[in-house]
Amino acid sequence: MDYEKVTLCKLALASTMYDSLTPFNDSLSLLNSATCGSIDLTDPAHRISLMEWLNDWGCRHLSKDQHEIASYSILNWYQENGATLFPNRKQLWELEDQELEVTAAAYGSLKDRAGVWRIRSGRKLEIHIGATAASKILFAIRPKALMPWDEAMRTSFGCDGSPASYFRYLKIIRHLTFQIGIHCTDQGFEIEDLPKELGRPNSTVLALVNEYIWVTETRKCKLPSSHTLARWATWG
Repeated sequence: MDYEKVTLCKLALASTMYDSLTPFNDSLSLLNSATCGSIDLTDPAHRISLMEWLNDWGCRHLSKDQHEIASYSILNWYQENGATLFPNRKQLWELEDQELEVTAAAYGSLKDRAGVWRIRSGRKLEIHIGATAASKILFAIRPKALMPWDEAMRTSFGCDGSPASYFRYLKIIRHLTFQIGIHCTDQGFEIEDLPKELGRPNSTVLALVNEYIWVTETRKCKLPSSHTLARWATWG
């Protein structure tokens, strides 16, 4: 990704397109409402809401009839790894490499846990939570700092879903947020105020960045240049 091409104008346009292309923000709002904006993975009701949100966000391999399997795996993972994660208040651009390394290790542990069981040719097979769902779970519990991804995003960024590639992806996005922060400062406000400036006060900066990457990389939408948008604006 060419960081210099990610302007505030394009972020704003992508977020508008995102809401038109998918109901993902509606389901995220439902999750936040059900968990009061802070997911407690030790709470069974919160895990049920999380599983329903994962299904809405495309993780359909975690079938509803086996939610208890993934739910137990997530609880077990959190009991073992939750204390190693950085505080929820931290933004991605505030994290050091060592914190990202610990997070990547926790991600690797999560993605390889049982999500569902399938019967194939008479054999019972364990299907893992997987790279996509693991990243989305981490985004759900650390929405200010950890980016979700899907297969198209991983392919676009040359990532194979491993913990090492997740670490690299977070570093790429961290650098991108530095560039966005410069654009915000140039416009007279801080990056933390970007959601409010874009009319999205209940979103995080990372959510907006995810929407931009989903629109441009997953859906392959071509965004017009700022010059073109300015010209169109004069048409009234």
